[in-house]
Amino acid sequence: MIGAPYSQRTSRGCLRVADHADTLQERVKLLETVTLTSRRAPVWILAGVLGLIVAGAAVWDVRQLPAGSPPPYALIAVGALFVVGVVAAGLIFLRWKDALTQRFVALAQRRQAEFEESGDVMIICNLDGQIEALNATAERMLGQPRESMLRMPILDIMDLAPAGETPFVSRLEKVNGPLSSARVRELTARRFDGGDAPLDVTVRTMHMENDRYLAIYGRDISDRKRVERLKDEFVSTVSHELRTPLTSIAGSLGLLVGGAADSLPEGPARLIGIAHANCQRLIRLINDILDVEKIESGKMSFDLAPLELAQAAERSIDSVRGFAEQLGVTLELTVEEPDVAIRGDIDRLVQVGANLISNAVKFSKTGDRVEISVCRWGQLARMTVRDHGPGIPEEFRARMFTKFAQADSSDTRQRGGTGLGLVIAREITERHGGRLWFDSTLGKGTSFHVDLPLSEGIENTGGGSDDGFARLLVCEDDPDAALVLKQTLERDGFTVDIVGSAAEAEAALGVRNAYRALVLDLVLPDRHGLALIQALREAAATRELPIIVVSAQAELGREQAGRGALNVIDWMEKPIDVARLRRAVSAALSRLTAARATILHVDDDHDILQVTATALASCGEVVSVESLAAARAYLAEHAPDLVILDLALGDGSGLSLLPELNDAKGLPIPVLIFSAHDTDDSVLSRVAAVMTKSKTTLPGLAEAVRRLVAKQDAAQPLRRIAS
Repeated sequence: MIGAPYSQRTSRGCLRVADHADTLQERVKLLETVTLTSRRAPVWILAGVLGLIVAGAAVWDVRQLPAGSPPPYALIAVGALFVVGVVAAGLIFLRWKDALTQRFVALAQRRQAEFEESGDVMIICNLDGQIEALNATAERMLGQPRESMLRMPILDIMDLAPAGETPFVSRLEKVNGPLSSARVRELTARRFDGGDAPLDVTVRTMHMENDRYLAIYGRDISDRKRVERLKDEFVSTVSHELRTPLTSIAGSLGLLVGGAADSLPEGPARLIGIAHANCQRLIRLINDILDVEKIESGKMSFDLAPLELAQAAERSIDSVRGFAEQLGVTLELTVEEPDVAIRGDIDRLVQVGANLISNAVKFSKTGDRVEISVCRWGQLARMTVRDHGPGIPEEFRARMFTKFAQADSSDTRQRGGTGLGLVIAREITERHGGRLWFDSTLGKGTSFHVDLPLSEGIENTGGGSDDGFARLLVCEDDPDAALVLKQTLERDGFTVDIVGSAAEAEAALGVRNAYRALVLDLVLPDRHGLALIQALREAAATRELPIIVVSAQAELGREQAGRGALNVIDWMEKPIDVARLRRAVSAALSRLTAARATILHVDDDHDILQVTATALASCGEVVSVESLAAARAYLAEHAPDLVILDLALGDGSGLSLLPELNDAKGLPIPVLIFSAHDTDDSVLSRVAAVMTKSKTTLPGLAEAVRRLVAKQDAAQPLRRIAS
């Protein structure tokens, strides 16, 4: 009882000090030290009392001695020494206690200063989410005296956890994860003046007075947000102010190089070729920079669908073939297994393949060969690009997949490139659940491997198409020949269904004729192909259906039918001439679309309108307008078959026109977004296609227009021909 008040006072002082200790270990150490001191204090006091009792007893014993007896000096001396020792020890203890108290006070002041003067927001909450304490930085940021914020729910200031009836900590851990992980989250604090303050927030638990509290640390990221906003503005400027004129320049030069103008003298033609090549190089640089920005911001989107990896490899080779021919390098594709099916974004995977192949070409000598192979590797699909160049130096390999990384020798620097291609390729591969890696031997070459997970297979949907591509029907009873036709046509972007008999063909065409053309073998198991053609020509739904005959008896069939009697586009003998087949399919689509489709192009750049109109001349009648007002005036009197729309127009956003794009029956008119600006994902469901100006060639735009018009015809078969 004697030492209890002192013990309580000392413990309360310790807890005040411990409140400011920033680690659990330090708080425990302080508590243990003062607790030990509190326990020793009554012991010393009791010892002093006992000493006084002993000394008093000795004096009492002296008084009780008989007269004339010698006093017990030894007992008196022991008692006196004991009292002196106790007093001395007590004085030493008091001095030690004062020194310890001063240490605690200094530590408390230092911790208090650190708490108050920290540049980060610090808020202490109880487990119910109510504020118990906050520092001066939090007070300044929120713009309110701290006294008025005590016991206020932290959710009134920031959305640290969702609302609900369950305990606050449970709701917090549901979105934050275990509090021991100290996860950093980006949140917005609501200021009392109505403003916002962006913060990087970390939440931890802390123990005080046998209870747990939540320590909330917030770092102001306003400056970082301002820099990000400036970067976004720069990207927007690059996207529009550079992409748009470059598209005009590249398109014009491309038309000249492709022979759109009369033949040019050799000198000017060579200069135009140089200008076109360097313009494409600049476009690739801008696209790479913007792709890296998308990767870092998490905005790179992917349109995943079943496909065969060989298809991506072939399209990658096609995109680099011209560059390889200029350098005298041969590209060789080996497909070890034709049905290596994956699920991916074909355009993004072609971007990966093109980056790897162009790198291999750059580091190959004239006359060398770059080998591309596709195979199944266990549970993976693998595409390998192998060159026979100088190999990768050992000291450079660790930096292969870093931005702007290039070997430093003058020989490799002269080969050009942005140093971003491999960064983009690896990110795309990893977003597909795969891995991009390499092996290299100095003096012998380098192999890059793209490993992707296999899919369960490509579904054969049959029937109608909603994918935006022209659908073709192949009627062929030989599985190998049917596969060759399917792969050939799918490489050109068509959707292909296969049937093996005349009855299956009639069923597919009769239920819903969504097919734009029929590729037909004459030798079928249930009926001759000529009889099928005759039946199709007698049905209203297929009377104008373009038919291409690919058969070992094509010439005999032509003679039996009579020239032009059955309105067949082409009669082709097996084996298949791929180039001729492509020309025949193009002619089949042109039969329904050329000179019949009306295409409204809305863009405020006059040069873009002129170049695009020239490129799309074979697709139909192109009506060019430079503003939303002009577009609305045209739409008031006409219903085009397709609208090509830019997003950034002088008098507003092109997206505002979307609700008005309906034909006379109230059906939506297909819209192709053709803009230098990236399109928000929420818009994708409202348009037929999105193409970026600097990433789209004019022939690619023309092909997309043909397919969209063909799809529109599929939705309303032969409506223009009937009219």
